[in-house]
Amino acid sequence: MAHCKNCGYELPETVGLLCPNCGYTLIPEKKPGRRKPLRFTLPALPRFEKRERQPSPHPAQQVPAPRAKQETPRPIKQKPPQPTAQERPRPPQQEKPRLNLRFTPDLWKRLLVILLALVFFIGVIAAAAYAGVYYGERDRQTARLHVVQEHYTAGLEALNEGRFERAVAEFQYVLQLDPQHTLAQQGLTEARARLAFKPTPTLEVIISLAEQLLEQAHATFKASDWVATARTLTQLRALDPDYERDAVEEMLFTSLYNAGNAFLEEAALEVGISYLDQAIALRPLDANVVNQRNLAARYLDALNYWGVDWELAIERFEALYAANPGYRDVAQRVYRAYLAYADYFAAQGEMCPAELQYAQAQRLYADPLIDQKRADAAQVCLIATPVPLDGMMPHLTPQPIPGFTFGRLAYPVYNSTSGGYDLYALYADGRILRAAIGADQPWWELGTGRMAYRDRAAGGVKMVLPEEGIPLQLLPAAGQAWPTLSPDSRRVAYATSTGGVWSIYIANTDGTGEPRRIANGWAPAWGASGLLAYTGCDASGLCGIILDNPDDDQPGTRLTGSQNDSAVSWAPGGNMLAYMTNVTGNWDIILLSPDGGVEQLTFDPSDEGLPVWSPDGGWLGFVSNRGGNWAIYVMQLNGQNVQRILDLGPSLPGWENQRLSWVP
Repeated sequence: MAHCKNCGYELPETVGLLCPNCGYTLIPEKKPGRRKPLRFTLPALPRFEKRERQPSPHPAQQVPAPRAKQETPRPIKQKPPQPTAQERPRPPQQEKPRLNLRFTPDLWKRLLVILLALVFFIGVIAAAAYAGVYYGERDRQTARLHVVQEHYTAGLEALNEGRFERAVAEFQYVLQLDPQHTLAQQGLTEARARLAFKPTPTLEVIISLAEQLLEQAHATFKASDWVATARTLTQLRALDPDYERDAVEEMLFTSLYNAGNAFLEEAALEVGISYLDQAIALRPLDANVVNQRNLAARYLDALNYWGVDWELAIERFEALYAANPGYRDVAQRVYRAYLAYADYFAAQGEMCPAELQYAQAQRLYADPLIDQKRADAAQVCLIATPVPLDGMMPHLTPQPIPGFTFGRLAYPVYNSTSGGYDLYALYADGRILRAAIGADQPWWELGTGRMAYRDRAAGGVKMVLPEEGIPLQLLPAAGQAWPTLSPDSRRVAYATSTGGVWSIYIANTDGTGEPRRIANGWAPAWGASGLLAYTGCDASGLCGIILDNPDDDQPGTRLTGSQNDSAVSWAPGGNMLAYMTNVTGNWDIILLSPDGGVEQLTFDPSDEGLPVWSPDGGWLGFVSNRGGNWAIYVMQLNGQNVQRILDLGPSLPGWENQRLSWVP
């Protein structure tokens, strides 16, 4: 008989998997030999009797209630008494197997190696993950910076090309990517400012420049002011060659013809020849005027060698004397040239050629003093041993510069050694003279050949005749800048800064009286009509080019709308102005009429500025870096026929504050 191993209960022959007494799981014992299958007896299920289905009675019929069936109670089996927990024998407890781990030093080493390897592996994975995140972020940052720089550069290009709407869009996109991009913020501000300002006058009535010029020409022609008429019509033809072509050409020829003859009679030969040459370009001249023009040209050609090469000077004046002995002072010129040449030989100890030149001079005019010099030279020549000269006077022939054929031009050149500017003068015959060292902002005095300038070395305003090179103090040092002389040269206007505020002053050139303050502003320029133009701000705080009569008590009139409109230059007749501005995206040159007309002349993406009018009013000189280096150019008033005449070098620091000056 089998018993339950847990409670010792005697198990029946047929038993399930659980002990009926304690519910312990029964495991059959393995016996050697043939395995006997276990028999499992399921617990008895309750038995249900099948009842036959009775037909449902008719509702009208009364069915008697069935009687309750009396069942016979079944006998209940009595379970044998179960022993108590103390009486119940306990089966022997099986000991669970135990893992015998002994932590030896070798085992510790292995565990440590495994732990270190695990830590290293985790570290490698973490480092790789961090590197991936870091380099990914760095690549994204680099790509973002590249996009920012690309659009910032595009914005700058658009700004310099005058496409301000595109520049605004580019700078705004840069600020979306990088709100702290200060340069983009500055570019956006500048682009919006340039969108607001246009190179237009502030006057309400804007008339065509060509129409204004023609009206001015009619007025001066009626008054027989040939010079003013010629200048005005020359400007008109340069601006619009087809405007009233026939009428303009007829008036211009008459003005040039009369002005040229008048200048020849006044001994202004170079100016007269220039006017007559312009008249010849329109139609032929009469024979007498052509002869006078040619005589004047030959006289000037001979004069170019005066004091430079006496031999050639004598040759040229002798030929002119032979053609027309009574022309001007040509006979005196020949006489004086012979004397100067003779004195030169005498100073060299060459008495024989000196005696010959004295004799030629005596042939023209008898002078006892010169005759005595000739006799002394002849006496020495009889006893002296001839010594051949290595050379006579140097033969220096200036070469005219293409594009510059009239007048004289003063300009500054940056000296990289001294770190300052020097002033030079260019003449139509090709001569270039250094007028002053450590100086800038030149202004020619009309009719004298002298130049006023700012002395950067010693301070003050000085004047110099470039051929002599001896400066004269015009104003004592007081921080003056942009000196400009009145048309009669009796007054000088200039700008000076006090506490960072520029003001315009006028002083007498003879030193009498005290300087008189005109207004706040800088870079003044005096016109032929007596008006003063400068850059400044009006009473409302708006800035631009201001036109003012310095002899009345009325405030000036503002003509433009930007404080960067500067370097104003007057046309010779005082009827037009030119200035430079950067409201177009870079520095450009603008033509302006005091009556309200405006015209942009330059459109190159480089910088063009410091405009200056030619003496005839038909050309403009200016500086530009369009070729990579700085240079002086000339162009017609319509912006065409641009010619490079002088190189200024690769550097021109602070060029916006310089000035050119061009006079007959």
